[in-house]
Amino acid sequence: MSFFVSKIVAFNETFNPATIEVVVGTMYSGKSKELIERGYRAEKFGHTSVHYFKPEIDTRDRDIKSRDGQIAKATSINHGKDLMKYLDRCNGQELVIIDEAQFFDKSIIYAVQILKARGYNVVIGGLDKDFRGEPFGYMPHLMALSDTPIKTKYSVCSVDGCVENGSHPLRLRNGEADSALSPTVLIEGSSDEIEYRPVCKKHHEVPDFVDYITKKMNNGE
Repeated sequence: MSFFVSKIVAFNETFNPATIEVVVGTMYSGKSKELIERGYRAEKFGHTSVHYFKPEIDTRDRDIKSRDGQIAKATSINHGKDLMKYLDRCNGQELVIIDEAQFFDKSIIYAVQILKARGYNVVIGGLDKDFRGEPFGYMPHLMALSDTPIKTKYSVCSVDGCVENGSHPLRLRNGEADSALSPTVLIEGSSDEIEYRPVCKKHHEVPDFVDYITKKMNNGE
């Protein structure tokens, strides 16, 4: 028996069977906190089984951790399809929470659809934009699959005196805005003192962006 349901408008803040939900935004915006609190609510008050996952490439923390210290014990996986190793058939109310989904490969698209068809409520968190301001990984695909309105969260622009939403991730390399020609995925705190800050559109700097886009266009990407 398939649990597949059509797109819904109203949804429950605790548990929605056979439903995909997506939370996006910049760093420091409270995405992880949102996921942790959702899991706590479902488990504590909804008596729902909760499974937490994160990408193994994100080496900053072993678990899902909010900036204010909240922690949810998570399983680290390499590929989206690895979810299937831990989740078989839904035996009732089960919630799957996936953080930093922008780092997963294309198989994440298929895995979450299978989980939805099996009756799981899948809640996905991630960055919708990379440091260039472009769609990040397969997040746009996951956003398109969401059965509920996308929840977008913003921090405040990190530039002193600016009160605009920090809607764009700014990557700094040794204190300077990083080139668009650099690799898309670089974990904060790695070599060359990589750092990320949320900034508004006005303060978003991406050197060599036109060169990067031109190269992609000429390569037919």
